[in-house]
Amino acid sequence: MTPILEKPAEQKVTVSRALILRLLSAAVLVPLVMGAVYYGGRLFVALMAFACIVMIFEWTRMVERRSLSASFYVLSFGATAAMFAASSGIYDLAFGLCALSGVTAFFFARRSGGSGFWPGLAAAYVLIPTVALMWLRLDTEYGRSLTFILFFIVWAADTGAFVTGKLIGGPKINYALSPSKTWAGIGGGVIGGSIVGAIAAHAFFGPGAAWAYLLLGGVLGAASVAGDLAESAVKRKFGIKDISSFIPGHGGALDRMDGMIFATVTMTSAYFIYMLLG
Repeated sequence: MTPILEKPAEQKVTVSRALILRLLSAAVLVPLVMGAVYYGGRLFVALMAFACIVMIFEWTRMVERRSLSASFYVLSFGATAAMFAASSGIYDLAFGLCALSGVTAFFFARRSGGSGFWPGLAAAYVLIPTVALMWLRLDTEYGRSLTFILFFIVWAADTGAFVTGKLIGGPKINYALSPSKTWAGIGGGVIGGSIVGAIAAHAFFGPGAAWAYLLLGGVLGAASVAGDLAESAVKRKFGIKDISSFIPGHGGALDRMDGMIFATVTMTSAYFIYMLLG
């Protein structure tokens, strides 16, 4: 009977330690990110550049099963050049450099005997969303407010999915996507994003159409949850749980930015279409 009694206690200690690490990491990272979003400029560009290089490293190591491959260097150089162009306001060049680095990484990976698809995909999955987020913050009329709202919604969706998934549980979504995520967690993420999005939009832009604010939060919350599921599927394909241990208690940078990637693409695409429509 002793092993049966000790196992839950050991698991409880492990869970508590992981929760403490998550909280401590958040206490350091949240003020840093909020400060960078608020001040913008070089501080925001530096944070985006650092996060992008870390994500490229994690991605190429995962899909090629080796560190510091040729694809990593190609993508890192392309990302640096693209973000320099973006920080100068030359976004056509920035997105072109992202695409070029993806194609080059594809051929380098193929030349090394691997599959070029996955290393090349980093351009679309990491580089382009990073440049799009820079554009949203640095070069749109309400960049600071929109970026704050985006971060709040993604964090709310992530927290809502985690809490409701743990408290309610219920049917799992799909084992191929994730062995632990539930439909309750998906619903909690969308609802959390919708509520916090409405509150944040009201705080930054004042009273408006409540349904529009709720819709904004819900759509971005759903995009964030979809990003989390997409990365879970990729990790399962390559047989790993956490991409790295870069952020204590949270895993890798990509583990924390998966929802932000999809939500950023959704928001920037919608805002760009809005601008085109005048």
